[in-house]
Amino acid sequence: MATTAAVIGGGPCGLMALKNLREDGFDATLYESRDWVGGLWKYSTDDALSTAENTIFNTSKYRAAVTDFPMPDDMDDFPTAPQLYKYWNDYCNHFQLWPYINLGAKVLIVRREQDQWALDIASKDGQTRTQYFDKVAVSTGPFAKPKQPKLEGIQKFSGTAIHGTKFHDPAKYAGKNVVIVGLHASASDVACSLAGKASKVFISHRSGVVLVPRFAEDGAVFDKMPPLWFTLFSVYLSAIWPAAFYWIFDTLLGMASKKAYPKIPSSWNLSPAPSIAVSSPLISTELYPHLESGACEPVSAVKRIIGPDTIELTSGRTLTNIDTIIFCTGYDFYIPLDLQPPDLNPYPKLGDPPHLYRGIFPLHDDEKIRRSLAFIGQGAITYPGFCQFEIMTMANSQIWKGYSSLPSLSEMQTWHLNFLSWRQNMIKTYSAKSSFYSAILPMADQMLWLDRTAGLGIRENFG
Repeated sequence: MATTAAVIGGGPCGLMALKNLREDGFDATLYESRDWVGGLWKYSTDDALSTAENTIFNTSKYRAAVTDFPMPDDMDDFPTAPQLYKYWNDYCNHFQLWPYINLGAKVLIVRREQDQWALDIASKDGQTRTQYFDKVAVSTGPFAKPKQPKLEGIQKFSGTAIHGTKFHDPAKYAGKNVVIVGLHASASDVACSLAGKASKVFISHRSGVVLVPRFAEDGAVFDKMPPLWFTLFSVYLSAIWPAAFYWIFDTLLGMASKKAYPKIPSSWNLSPAPSIAVSSPLISTELYPHLESGACEPVSAVKRIIGPDTIELTSGRTLTNIDTIIFCTGYDFYIPLDLQPPDLNPYPKLGDPPHLYRGIFPLHDDEKIRRSLAFIGQGAITYPGFCQFEIMTMANSQIWKGYSSLPSLSEMQTWHLNFLSWRQNMIKTYSAKSSFYSAILPMADQMLWLDRTAGLGIRENFG
C-alpha cells in the first residue's frame, strides 16, 4: 500500500511538491483553501496575499521555469502575473494533477495522533472532516502575515493608512497625495499603479536600493544565464571568500545601474544601497520613468506623524496634505495553521528565523516527526526563479522515500546553530537586519546539500 502524503497549499511550492511526490510513488493529495491554484499569482481582492494587477515577475522566463516544464514561447520575456497564473494551471494539466487537488478546502489543524497526521479540513459549506496521512508537506508560503511598522504619532493621522495587501483600486486615490513606506517590488507595483492618478506619490525609504533594468543594451534579459564555469566559480567563491563574492557582484550591479540610469539625482538618497548579500536590487524599468518625471519621488524615511495630514521625515523635511499612507514593508514569516503539539511551529517567536533544518525539517525530539513533516518554501537562497523550490521538493521526496537521509538530531541542531551564527555575522557585517529575510540560507552550502539530497548529480558530473 502506498504511503499517503498531504500537501497543504496550492501555490507553486505545493504544486511542485504534489507532482514530485506522486512521481515518486506517494499517494499524495493537495488541499488549497481558495478556489484556484497558483497562490499569489492570481490577482484577488480578498484578505489573502496576491500580486498587484500590474505585477511583472522580476525573473525572466529563461531562468524562472521549473526543470521539466519550460515557459512557452508566447510568454513575455518577463512574465506578467496572469501569465504565471496560467503557467501553473497548465502545469497541473500537463502533469495531470487535478484529480489530486482539493480546492476550497481549508486545513485548520494539523495534529499528531500516534504514528499518523490528522488534518481537520473545512469545506466552503462549513462542514469539517478529518483525514489521516503518513506524511505532511506544509506549503503555505512564507509571506502570510503583513508587517506594518508602528509610526510615532500615527494616531494623529486623519487619512487612510493600509498595508499594501489591501491596495486594490488605484482610481480611489485620484487627486490624492500618497506616501508609500518601503522601496522594493511591491512598492514599485503600487507606485506604478498610482502614477498618473494620484496627485503626488512619495516613496519613503531608509536605506536606498540599486536600480537595474530588465534588459541590457544588446536587448538580452538582464538576468541571462552566465556560463557554467562562472556559476560554479561564484558558488565556490561565496563559500570560501564571501566578502570578495559580494564585493564583485555589488560592483557589477552598481556599474550596470549607473550605465542604465546615469542621471539619478543624489536627492533620492538611493546610494549607498545595501549589499546584494542582504538585499536584492530593484527591477525598475516600469518605475524609473515615473521617478524621472517627478510623479513619484523617493524621500527619506518617515520619522513621525506630526499632524492630521503632516509627516516629518528623518531628513528634516516635512510632507503636508498627505491623504494616504501605504505600507509596503513586507511580511513576517508565519504558518497559518494550528499545529499540535505547538512545538511543531517553526516560528515560536514571530520575526525570528525558522526553527528548521535546511529551512525544511523540524528540529523535533521525535524522529518520526522529523521524518514525516516538511515545510516547503520557508528557506531559500538568493537565486532567481522557481527551480530551487522544485529541487527542495525533490530532496524532501527522496528523504521520505529513504533514498537520502537526514542526519542525527544533534547534527541538525548544530547546523541550525551555525546558520544562526552565519546570519548574525551577515547582519553585523552589512548592517541590514530589516532587509535580510529570516529565511535566507548560505548559498553554496544549501546548493550542495540540495544537489546531493535530491540526487541530481550536478556537483559530481559538472564539477
